[in-house]
Amino acid sequence: MTPSNNLALLFPGQGAQDPAILDGVRHSDLYQMRYQVVCDALGDDPLKKMQNDFRYIHQNHVSSLLTILASTISLQDFLDSSGQEPDFLAGYSVGQWTTLYAAESICFEELVRIVLRRCELMDECAVKAPGGMLAVIGLERSLVEEICENLRSEGHSIHVANYNSLGQYSLSGTEQALEAAAGPLEAVNPKKLVKLPVTGPWHCPLLEDASRRFRQFLETCEIHSPKKKIIDNVTGNFLPTDRVPLFDQLALHLYRPVLWEDGIRELVASGCSELIEIGYGNVLTKFGFFIDRSAAHSSFYSSRN
Repeated sequence: MTPSNNLALLFPGQGAQDPAILDGVRHSDLYQMRYQVVCDALGDDPLKKMQNDFRYIHQNHVSSLLTILASTISLQDFLDSSGQEPDFLAGYSVGQWTTLYAAESICFEELVRIVLRRCELMDECAVKAPGGMLAVIGLERSLVEEICENLRSEGHSIHVANYNSLGQYSLSGTEQALEAAAGPLEAVNPKKLVKLPVTGPWHCPLLEDASRRFRQFLETCEIHSPKKKIIDNVTGNFLPTDRVPLFDQLALHLYRPVLWEDGIRELVASGCSELIEIGYGNVLTKFGFFIDRSAAHSSFYSSRN
């Protein structure tokens, strides 16, 4: 393969939650074996379950495992068909773990094991502190942060969880806090407010206990130093490669906001001129158009659909 110093591959999070998420990768020689690994981890056949109830995919552990399955198979398809080898990687939320697979830090089986445990710990926190997420589109970053700060001063647990691109943010908080936020947000005329189909208040301090327990779990995992540069959602800069600081950042990722816009800007500043989203959907590609159009943004799901 030909190394490409100006190419970054991006891996999506579980936002799509579409029952058709695996349709484009079933042709792959990897599909049956890897789908079985996911089925074994879930203790069920997700595609059969979704035939009876499409909402099955809305569960955190289901959407996360299907997302990494679609992304890792798409990655192999991309590498085989393009002959390109990127220097940079970035992943959104659970996609951060797909980057570690792409950087040869973990094998697929370990990726599934880690992501499943990550989801279990997140869900346990969500049971103790039920909540959700709200997409806020069309407002300035400082205004969204000010509204959240005012609500917190009134005793509501609500935080900006995702800094996606200019004017596109997600809030996480308790159900009561999200309800309380509706009035102040609507009063400043956003383009859109959308309740996200997630089962918990991800990437906010309500998951701090999950982060602590996940950090302990990582000590049991076979994770090697990444062979490629990976953007860290927590800082917007590159992940460390040494074991202790790497594990620390991966644990913080559970309850710190995703600084996606900062990460994309860091890639471009580092010389990246082409960013390709690998896996189902094109949400990250759309974010890229709003973040920096000096770089080329595209998506790749399967070359043989």
